[in-house]
Amino acid sequence: MRRSMPALAALLLMSTSAHAEEYAAEFEIGIGVFALAKNGSDLRVSFRLPQSPYRIGFRKVGWTDTFHDPFTGRALTNTHNSMNGPFVEYLFRPEENSSFYAGLALLNWSRTEEALLVNTPAGSASTTNLYFGGGYLKRFASHGFFNLGMYLGPSAKLNTQTTVSSEQSSGGFDTVVQIGLVF
Repeated sequence: MRRSMPALAALLLMSTSAHAEEYAAEFEIGIGVFALAKNGSDLRVSFRLPQSPYRIGFRKVGWTDTFHDPFTGRALTNTHNSMNGPFVEYLFRPEENSSFYAGLALLNWSRTEEALLVNTPAGSASTTNLYFGGGYLKRFASHGFFNLGMYLGPSAKLNTQTTVSSEQSSGGFDTVVQIGLVF
């Protein structure tokens, strides 16, 4: 009987450590397609407690668009957009390798528009609104993931103006297309 005790203890220890690894807390960091844009950044970090369907995190995305005169092709303005803020998501199947999710985000959307042909002050504005949406999360390999989602902010309004242009936006959206690592 005494000889089987160490074997039983080792079996119990291996079972417990495998179970703890299966249900460990997760930290995710992802990079998205906006990182490929001019002056682009697209970073998203999140955390999930063991066995919890909720992910909480922070999103930071930014990009620059250049608008051209349709007749001459000259660059008229550079417009830099950014969205930053916290989010919470609910995974419908947290125990699976892939799951649809629903989420809420509180994003600060800001835009700066600068005229390129004349030396005038840039027009800028920002607004903070609640965005809602969802998406699909797929885990692959041992520590990788793919995230595809969309968030909408119907109450977001942003107006910028320079001497050569103005832009009015009603309703905002945030597109999430990312790959990343899970720790």
